[in-house]
Amino acid sequence: MKSDKISTRRILIFLALSFIPTWALAFLYMAKYGKNMDGAYYGMLCSIAMLIPAAANILTRVITKEGFDGSKLPLKFKGNVRYLFIALCFPVVCGYITALASAAAFIPDCSPLDIIIKTDYMNVAAMALYCAGVSVMGIIPGFGEEFGWRAYLTPKLEEKMPFPAAITVSGIIWGLWHAPLIVCGHNFGSNYRGYPYVGIALMCVFCIFMGLFLTVLVKATNSVIPAALGHIAFNNTVGTVPGIMFTYVVSEDYAPGNSLVYPAVIMGVTAAAALAVGVMIIRFSRR
Repeated sequence: MKSDKISTRRILIFLALSFIPTWALAFLYMAKYGKNMDGAYYGMLCSIAMLIPAAANILTRVITKEGFDGSKLPLKFKGNVRYLFIALCFPVVCGYITALASAAAFIPDCSPLDIIIKTDYMNVAAMALYCAGVSVMGIIPGFGEEFGWRAYLTPKLEEKMPFPAAITVSGIIWGLWHAPLIVCGHNFGSNYRGYPYVGIALMCVFCIFMGLFLTVLVKATNSVIPAALGHIAFNNTVGTVPGIMFTYVVSEDYAPGNSLVYPAVIMGVTAAAALAVGVMIIRFSRR
């Protein structure tokens, strides 16, 4: 019972240290610049926010005298290179499927077959490799989030509940953590019915499935590094790949009037892929 209370206390401290600074920075930004993502300081806000969960992990361990055993930092490359490959390729595949789904859903005079036939795949591959390189070089922001959510919060929740419930709860928490950025228009813009609450709800659902994929990468490798790589690669790649593919078949702006539609397609495709790949990794790692 005492151990359970200590675990709960650690979770609460971690959440306070993750949410309070992030939300405070976001609301200070909005107070000065409004709900505007175009300012130079918005990128700085996002970069700082992504580092806060890692800092919360470290501070929680220090404050509660937990130590750093089981921190899931080291990565053994032997046997785990395949998971690094999956982490880098997953966003590219999601981007490609997103382009096909978008063509079928809302791009006028364009079909998935047009995308398949007209795309310059060498150009797409070159951009994908570039994004992968940028992700490897810029892994620190991805590490900032993953060292908090996947290396600390999710394992703590797994001590209290079954794995599916822990993934669901951690995903909802992760999605709510993004709420101030969603208010700024991050991911969904602001031109949709139910702004910003529908966007926040969609983000929570997306984070559950994406959290599953990233968590099983951590479990399969016992390291947060592949998840950090997959996270930042997704941020860099999943919107870039379909953007390039659209240039070969669409001469005008492909985005629909409702700003929720295109990111919802991206998130729907990614959620389905994350579930499928996550289950595949679980089965493969058990073997």
